[in-house]
Amino acid sequence: MLVSCATRLFDTHCMPYVFDLDRLTRLADELSAGFAAASPYPHVLIDNFLRPEKVAELARVFPPPDDAVAWDHYGIQSVEMKLASQREELFPTALRQAIHDMNAGPFVGFLERLTGIGHLLPDPHLAGGGLHLSRHGDHLGIHADFNWHPRLEAHRRLNLLVYLTPHWQPEYAGELELWDTTGTHCERRIEPRFNRAVVFATRSDTFHGHPVPWAAPANVYRQSIALYYYTSTRPADELRPAHSTLYKGHNA
Repeated sequence: MLVSCATRLFDTHCMPYVFDLDRLTRLADELSAGFAAASPYPHVLIDNFLRPEKVAELARVFPPPDDAVAWDHYGIQSVEMKLASQREELFPTALRQAIHDMNAGPFVGFLERLTGIGHLLPDPHLAGGGLHLSRHGDHLGIHADFNWHPRLEAHRRLNLLVYLTPHWQPEYAGELELWDTTGTHCERRIEPRFNRAVVFATRSDTFHGHPVPWAAPANVYRQSIALYYYTSTRPADELRPAHSTLYKGHNA
């Protein structure tokens, strides 16, 4: 007798998450020590992060710059030039569902297991996150992220970036740069390869960005999902007064 998915409430194969939870759980155990020990601050990259059939759809429906997804335009040449949107009600269904999946309990549990940071909170408001897009010439200056979410009344602890540009080529540039905690030099460059995720700690000294402008052809965009996670407390040695984004050479 055939059993519908509606009656198989605990069968994750009926409506799978955008990620493979069993695989991520294994990876969390394998990568947790490396995350904690990474330089210049805790981070890890994971290739083939999302299910292949799911991530292909995310790339296909990712909204272009002229889409009515309510892009916010950031256009200060010396700081950042990019598009971003937090308006999930305007996102294509596949992207909205992917974000919900990565803000859900099982995924948050994976992040806790990977990073050793307990009691993580997702951000349903997507403050500063959501969808990010860079056009030819766009860039993001080296900065440390805002450290306090006033609506959640919580400390920002983790960034998750998932890259969604198919067939990235080295000549496109746009590598994510992780700088030392004094913000004086780059320690690691991470290529924004398709279906690669980067998870890194967020503190007032975790400087990063992609200062080399995106150099792909005009119709090829640097596409990503950006999600941030919070806690109600944080270690005493990481506490700083609440601040907005700190850009090197401007306010940091």
